[in-house]
Amino acid sequence: MSVRLGILGCGAISRAAHLRSLSRIRGGRVIALADTSPANLDAARPLAPEARAVADYGAVLEMSDVDAVIIALPPMLHADAAVAALERGKHVYVEKPLATSVADATRVLDAWRQGGLTAMVGFNYRYNPLVVEARAAIASGAIGTPVSIRTVFATPKRSTPAWKQRRESGGGVLLDLAVHHIDLVRFLLDTEIVHVSADVRSIQSEHDTAALQLGLTSGCVGQMMCSLGTIDDDRIELHGSAGRLTIDRYRSLRVEVTPASASGTLGVAAARFAGEMRALPYAIRKLRSPMHDPSFPSAMSAFVQAITDRTPATPSLTDGLRTIAVVEAAEQSARSGRLVAVDAPIAESASAPLLSRAQVHVSGA
Repeated sequence: MSVRLGILGCGAISRAAHLRSLSRIRGGRVIALADTSPANLDAARPLAPEARAVADYGAVLEMSDVDAVIIALPPMLHADAAVAALERGKHVYVEKPLATSVADATRVLDAWRQGGLTAMVGFNYRYNPLVVEARAAIASGAIGTPVSIRTVFATPKRSTPAWKQRRESGGGVLLDLAVHHIDLVRFLLDTEIVHVSADVRSIQSEHDTAALQLGLTSGCVGQMMCSLGTIDDDRIELHGSAGRLTIDRYRSLRVEVTPASASGTLGVAAARFAGEMRALPYAIRKLRSPMHDPSFPSAMSAFVQAITDRTPATPSLTDGLRTIAVVEAAEQSARSGRLVAVDAPIAESASAPLLSRAQVHVSGA
């Protein structure tokens, strides 16, 4: 039996990623679309021709035959929509960020724990084959003990809706791009971010550029630069005691592991050539994927499968909350010029009691 889905928000990301991905996977069927923009609905209808289309997402939540919803509204609406969906017995996939504040993210977790439903956050890059391969390589000891991690995530300046240009409504580079890399730092290294020092600038729009220094529970040192006004770039580089690992989602199309024992230009060149040959299947898959990233259909498939199998979905709402806690700490650091500690000790189990708001906070270090 198919999971019957409603799409809340039919903007560019829904049409290019969610709807196209869902059309390629088994077990999920889109039966409802919601968007306040008639143009967005008109553009989405060909991708789900049998779906009912409405202006108010609340109408979808009242449809008894909708089992689950994909929430792709502006971020300022994510928490309210997720809580409303969970209270009406709908499973939820919430596009990143989970919410625009720790307080709102906590509300979503509270609603989720009340109902025992499937809930997942849209950190789709966890499902990118390069990230999966890199995590396995790190866990196997391919680069020894991780010593440092550096990431860059950037895009050119583009025409964006008004809400994306203001932090209050969910815009800015921390909530748009940095949340992905914050999550990947945690995921790749199986670690938590414990303190942040940040510089956040408003160059062309509010909070469009940020540089973060991260302290991790693993002892690894982290650096991150994100910008909405330069070039397309998405790279993660780890240095370990026995080698280096590089992920470049736009250019190398492979995970590059350079052991510390490699020496000489010829040896490095030979290793890179072999790596490029192994990368060919991924390059083909990337070109054929929605938005040229295989992670989107994989994430949609994982959500539908978790509902069908009644198994925990990942990335979890807790992953979403912890990421927002790091964002708030970075913003506090940028305002104060101080190192700020991140404290979000949230239990993973849906059956575990929700910790109080006082136990989820950011504090000056």
